[in-house]
Amino acid sequence: TCHCAQKMPAPPGSGGGGGGGYSLIVCDVPCTGDGTARKHPEVFSRWEPHLALRQHRLQLQIAMRAAALLAVGGTMCYSTCSLNPIENESVVAELLRRCGGALELVDGADKSAEVLTGGSAPGMVDWRVYDFGLVAHQSHAALQASDSVTAAQKRLYVPSMWPPTTPNPQLKKCVRLLPHRSESGGFFVALLRKVAPLPTTPSPAWPRAPAAVNSRA
Repeated sequence: TCHCAQKMPAPPGSGGGGGGGYSLIVCDVPCTGDGTARKHPEVFSRWEPHLALRQHRLQLQIAMRAAALLAVGGTMCYSTCSLNPIENESVVAELLRRCGGALELVDGADKSAEVLTGGSAPGMVDWRVYDFGLVAHQSHAALQASDSVTAAQKRLYVPSMWPPTTPNPQLKKCVRLLPHRSESGGFFVALLRKVAPLPTTPSPAWPRAPAAVNSRA
C-alpha cells in the first residue's frame, strides 16, 4: 500500500476509521534523522531548530492515525532515527493525552534494547524548546510574546512541543538508543498498547510547563 500515513484507510471489516483492526503497527515516522550523524556527518552542517518543528505536527498526525487503526489489545511501535525530544517524547506525551487513557506505554522495551544494542537511556520527562537563535522559552505563550522571534517563526511552534505541566513518569518507559554505546545510529522507540477504544470527545486543553533549569535539549 502506498498512501499518506496520516490518512491510511481502515482495514475491511474493522468498523470504520476509529474502530481499529490491526494487532501490530510499526509507526516509523518521517524525522530529521539527527541520530544518523555517525554515518551521515553532513547532518551536523545542515541541522537547524526548525527542522524538528516542521516534523512534529506530521509525526503526531501519523501516530494518532495509527492509534485509531490499532485494535484494542494491539501494540504500536512509534520510532524515529532522531534524538530530539520535539520529535519523540513530546509526540508521545501528546498522543497519550489525546487518547485519554486508551494507550499506555509498555514496560520492558529497555531490556530488549540493552540486549540488542548494549546501550540505551530512558525517555525524558522534561526538555527545553528553543527558538531559531537557540534561546529557550519557558512556554508556548512566552515564545509567542517574544520580540526576538518573527511572526513566521512563531507559526511553526505549537503548545504540544513543550513538556506537560505535570511530568509524566510513563515517558521513562520510552527508549533512547545511544550511538556512542551501541556503535550504531541514535534511535528513539516507544512501545504502546491500546487498552480501550479511543475517546469520541475532544481532549481538553493541557497547559505546558516551564522548562526546568537543568532540562536537556
